Order: sequence, then C-alpha cells, then structure tokens
Amino acid sequence: MEADDPLWQEFAAETAEHLDALEAGLAGDAAGGGAVDVLFRAMHSLKGMSSAIGAHGIGTLAHKAEDVLGLARAGRLTLDPAVRAALLAAVDALRGQRLALLERRQDLPPPATLLARLGALAEGRPEAPAAVAPREDPLRATLASRLADELPRLQGEPGRAPRLAALARDGKLPRLALLLEAIPAARDPLAALGRLRRALMLLPAGEPVPRLKGDLRAQAEATCAALAGPRAALARAAEQLAAAADALGDEQAELLARQIQDLAVRLGEEPAQRLDEARAAFAAALAAPSLAPLTERLRPAPPPLTPGLAAALPPSAHARAAAAMAAGRRIWRLRLGPLPTAEAIAEPFLGRAGEVLGSAGPPEALDLFLASDLPPAELAALRAEADPDGGALTDLTPADAPPPAPTMRVRQDRIDAVIALEAELRAAALALGEAIAAPQARSAFEELAALQAALPPGTAARLASALERLRAATGAAERAHGRLSIALGQLDEAVLELRVMPFASLAMRLPRVLRATAEAQGKLVALEVVGEEVQIDRSLSDLLADPLLHLVRNAVDHGIETAEERIAAGKPATARLLLVAERLPGRLVLSFSDDGRGIDDAAVLSRALARRLISAEAATRLSQAEIHALLFLPGFSTRDAISETSGRGVGLDVVQDAARRAGGAVRVESKPGQGTRFVLDLPLTAAMQPVLLVEAGGQPYALPAGRVEAVMRPEQVSPGQAITTLEAVLHLPAAESSAIVLVRRPAGLLALAVERVGRRTDLLLKPLHPALAGTPGVGGVGVLGNGEPVLLLEPDSLESALPAAQPA
Repeated sequence: MEADDPLWQEFAAETAEHLDALEAGLAGDAAGGGAVDVLFRAMHSLKGMSSAIGAHGIGTLAHKAEDVLGLARAGRLTLDPAVRAALLAAVDALRGQRLALLERRQDLPPPATLLARLGALAEGRPEAPAAVAPREDPLRATLASRLADELPRLQGEPGRAPRLAALARDGKLPRLALLLEAIPAARDPLAALGRLRRALMLLPAGEPVPRLKGDLRAQAEATCAALAGPRAALARAAEQLAAAADALGDEQAELLARQIQDLAVRLGEEPAQRLDEARAAFAAALAAPSLAPLTERLRPAPPPLTPGLAAALPPSAHARAAAAMAAGRRIWRLRLGPLPTAEAIAEPFLGRAGEVLGSAGPPEALDLFLASDLPPAELAALRAEADPDGGALTDLTPADAPPPAPTMRVRQDRIDAVIALEAELRAAALALGEAIAAPQARSAFEELAALQAALPPGTAARLASALERLRAATGAAERAHGRLSIALGQLDEAVLELRVMPFASLAMRLPRVLRATAEAQGKLVALEVVGEEVQIDRSLSDLLADPLLHLVRNAVDHGIETAEERIAAGKPATARLLLVAERLPGRLVLSFSDDGRGIDDAAVLSRALARRLISAEAATRLSQAEIHALLFLPGFSTRDAISETSGRGVGLDVVQDAARRAGGAVRVESKPGQGTRFVLDLPLTAAMQPVLLVEAGGQPYALPAGRVEAVMRPEQVSPGQAITTLEAVLHLPAAESSAIVLVRRPAGLLALAVERVGRRTDLLLKPLHPALAGTPGVGGVGVLGNGEPVLLLEPDSLESALPAAQPA
C-alpha cells in the first residue's frame, strides 16, 4: 500500500487521534460508564482500522486491550491504578508499533509480556484484583443485621439511637452513625428512620430490612402546604415525605414524593395558577390509586423552538422537536457525505443514537435531524464507531448551530510547503521594502537634482522629465509595497491557522506524568489547566513539550510538600498546580504555578557556593531575581541524592533553553510558604521573530526585540553601571561604541555597548547549523530582507562568554 493511498492517510490521522483520546482518558479520571464507553470505542476503532490496513501486530494488542476495557464497560472490572497502568503501557506500545508501520512499513509484533499482563486482567487472574468483588467484613455485616433488627424498636424508643451510633462508629459505618445520631432531635422521626432504613438496605444485612408502622398524613399535609411557598421549602417537604414513605414501604407514595421533589426544581418561575394546579393535582393523587392526575396535570409545556432551530428544521419536524426537547432530549444535525453507501452506514448509528425527526438539503449534502438523550461525547463515539473513516457521517453538530463548512484532509508535507513558501515571500517583501527605503536611492535623487541645475537648459529639461517619471514609479512601488504588507499580514494570519493546534493537545500529556511523579513520592497533587482552547503554533508546541513536563516534575519534586506537611501548615492536603495559557497581541504567555513551599533562597545560595558557581562576596550582593536565575544553570540542583525524577540538574535549564530558542523569556515569582510561579513569555511563532539589528566589527547582529529594555547614548548611562562591549563578547577587535542597549535577563539588565544601532525588523529564522548549536550567545540564524544571513544573539547565554565588565 502506497503512502498516498487514502486509506493509509486515514489510518495515520485517525489512529493518532484515537491514541491521544485513550491516553487522555486513562491519565484522567475516567470512571463513569460514558467515559469507559469512549475508551472502549476508541480502542475498538483502532483495532478495526489496523485490521483493514493489514497491521496484525497492532490489531492483536488492541484486541487484548479492548477485552479489558470491555470488562470495565460491563462493570466487571474497575479501572484502578494497576489496570490503568497496564492500559497506558498498551497505548505506549501501540504508539511504537504505529510509528514503525508508518516510517518503516514494519508491522511489529506486540510485546509478549504485555499481552500476558492484559490477558491476566481480562481473565480475572491475580494480576487484576479489581475484577474480583471485594469481600465484605463479617463484623460489619453482623452489625448491619443488628441495626436492621433494632429499627422497629427505634420508632418507639428514639433514645436508643446514641448507643447504636457508637456501635456503628466502632464498626466503621460512619454514615449510619450520623443517621442514628440525628434521630432523637429530628422534627420528623418517621422521615429520619426512613433515611436510616434506606442506608441499611444498601448493606449486606443478611435478612430483609423491616418496614415501620404508621401513616403519611402529617408528611403529606406538610408537602401540600409547601406547594404555596418557596420551591426550596417544597423540595424539603417532598424529600421528607419520600423518606417517610420508604420507611413504611409505600412505593407508590415514595415515587409520588420524588416526582414532587423533581417538580419543585423544574417548575421554575411558573405563574401562581400553576402552583394552585399542582396543589390540587397532588392532593388528588394522594387519594387516587394512580399517579396519572399528577403526571398529566403538572407536565411542563413544551419549550418553544429557538429561531435558529426553527429555521434549520423542516416545518413538519417542529412539533416532534418541541416534544423531544420537553422530554429533555437535544436536537442534532447529522451531515451525510456523498458516498453512495452513506445512508446505509448511517442507519445503525441512527438506530442507537436517537429518533430521526426529518431531513433537509440536496442528496450530495443531506442533513438529518435527530433527537437524542445521549451525552455529546458518547454520541461522537457512536459516530466514530459506525464510520471510522468519516466519509459517510461527515459532521455532527447541534441543530441550532450554523451549518458546518465543507472540510478536507491535506497531507502535512503540503501544508509545510505552503508555510515555507509564505516565509520566502515575506523575505522577498522585506527585501523590496529595504530596497525602496534604502538611503542610497534618496541620495541618488539628490545628486541627480544637483546635476540638473548644472546642465544646459535643454538637457536639464529632459533630465527633469526623466526624474519625474522615476519619482512616480518609486511612489507607485511604495504604494504597492504598502498593499503587499497588508496582504502579507493577512496571509500570516491565514497560514498561522494552518499550523496551529489547541493548547489542550499539549496539556493532555501532563496528567499522566503528574500522576506517576506524585504517586512515586506519596504526594496528593491536582492539575488545573486554563486556556485549553488557545491556539498555538505547532513549532512552539514542539518546543514546549519537554519544558512543561520538567515544570510538572520540578513542582512535585521541589515545591509540593507531603500531605502531612501541608495540613500542619494549614493548607489542603491536596496541592494545586495551575497552568494558564493566554494569547496576547503578538505574544503567548504561559503561567505555571504551585501552592507549595516556595523557593528557599538560602538553600539555592548555599548550593551555588558549594559548587563554586559564585563567590561568597558576590553572594551577598545578589538580588532575589539573580538568585532565582541560578536555578536555570545547567547541572544545578538543590538535591543531594539522585532519584528517578530529580537530582541530575536537568530540568529548569531545559525550560530556559526552550524559551530562548523561541525568542522569548522565562521569569520566576516565588513567596516562601505560598508557592512558585514560572512565566514563559513567547512570540506566537518560533519561525519569524521581531529583532533589533545592531552592528559590531562592521557586521550586523540581531537581538530579540522583546528583550530590549532601552537604547541610549553612552553619556546617558548611570555612573557605576557595568558595561560590556559586544565586540568583546564576540572576540572581535575593539571599536568605538555609539550606543548602549539595555537587555533584560533573569539575572538583571545587561548593558551592551554596540558600534551602531540599526532598525527593528522581522527576522526569518533558519535551522541552526550543528557547528553553531552549542556556541554561547548564539540563539539562532536568520535571513534579512536582502538575503544576508545574520546571527541572532541570546542575551541570557551571553554570560558564559562575557569578560569582566568595566564600570562606566
């Protein structure tokens, strides 16, 4: 099968999405049935696509993992940490098999040990303890039986409840203890006993829980009276009635009370006559053997269709749609593709998804409208299962949303080619702008004007006419360049949309790392991500993947305390990590914070002194920002012992290196006992960066414009300010400096003397040659508009090349 075969392309794209969904679900808190269904369907689709393409190795492993998820889906297996770990190992192995298949056309067999591990889980052997129902403690069962026997006696002797509550606490039944303690002071003893009876029914008492004796007259009257009051009071009264009805074993009255409790929430701001109708219907229902009077009289009126929904649906479907919405179902639009078999593929999906209300549109773009009570995620999973290729059921959206725009899949290499051409076009436009604005052109006009004055009249007139035409052509070129610049700005935005991805796709990798790191150290940590919808450039995503992982590990290793330490400090036992992505004009700002112990400046200084990174005299003069800058030095760590995740001194230097290569900066904010915050301020794309051109040794160099604090003349520098010449840093012959550029660094401002300051421009970055990759002070290489290469200097790493700075 060739790489450009449509089925091969679909396999590459869809399997990546399924594996991402599986990892996100398994690393998160997938516990509910709907979440497990999504995991099962993703693995099922992965198995089916592998079989279709002949990848038997992937299909075999996916089938074993599907068996495990099938047991979890049926409720016979719990996704405990051991089961999750096995399934995550399967996802990792599937990624490796997929990569080998796509890159080398090699269908790798699954690891035998992993197949055995999954097989043990699927068969309920000791490797899968979650598949075996936990055995009940016989003492608890005996205590539950005794409490069930005591229930009728409590109705006449509520004073016995405290002694029984003490027994329940000793038997590790705290909920029963609370219910027993509430009985003596309860306003409605029958309802309190009803709640206790319901709790006892959930325990293995070994015999039926007895019913109590009495009637519901008092509770029913209280509920009737509450119909005229606030909805909250009505809900409380109905709940009391339901508990009392449960104590007496009156299932019909209990069901009626639960309906009243539900109606108290759903009636909302209904008119007063609706409450009068409710009171009458409720009283009639209590006396009648059937609940029909209540359910029919109090059924809410169908909600009106929204203008968007009414316009989208065919008129014949309006009434059915209103009835479906009244029943709590949602209306969806399903777009069928042009495949001849689209309707046949859609049929099994529609049979499981809900009720078809109608259709609209031409056959080549037919829209089906259906009412469904399934959650959106489950509905999407059903669609993916019915049509893994996406060629038949092309889109599924809420019916009142705008109709979906046509979509198409494009190979990544073609998108990359468009991006590269756009970059070359921008470079050519920069060259054109520089040529138009070149000072040589203006001086040439001045020289020609002076020459005109010295020529004979006839020749001067001819030269004047030529000059006028030349000025007109230059003006037209300037106007065309202006229009080109505007169009290029719009093209930049359009191309950026081709290469962006949601920040969620980057953040989804973090929960799994956090879980593993926290569990290894016995810490309780929760991660919250804000700004998952923010779109980021793919080049930035590749740069930030490792730094974010290092920030998570660093926070758990160094910042977060143990649960005992946090409780002793008055903090919640579970620590909180907050990752925020924010897109500002021309910038992407990522903030990663924890509520841990903060940075111990004294410990950082002590370690720096021990490793002779600074002198004792210099340590006394360091500001807090300069102390924090020491954390980013390669190999620096405050840990004495090396563990699996820390102590090697690799981590924060990776974060700073990524920020530098992206043309941004990282800063640290920390308060002892309150936590630490890392802020990465980055350009929107790592391919084009705004820079300030400076000159040294007759050659241009670039400084990141976002790092330049100010440009001043030498005489404006404060006395005593340490100044370093750019020639000295670059080991060039000394030259007279005409300007001082102040550049921001984590350790403070750097005053850099330069021979000349040029203009501010956008620099198109190119891949850095390996021979320059490790050079201190070199952050990249770019191409100016005239095609001339220029080195991008990195102010932070210039420190390793700096000679002793001289005071001004």
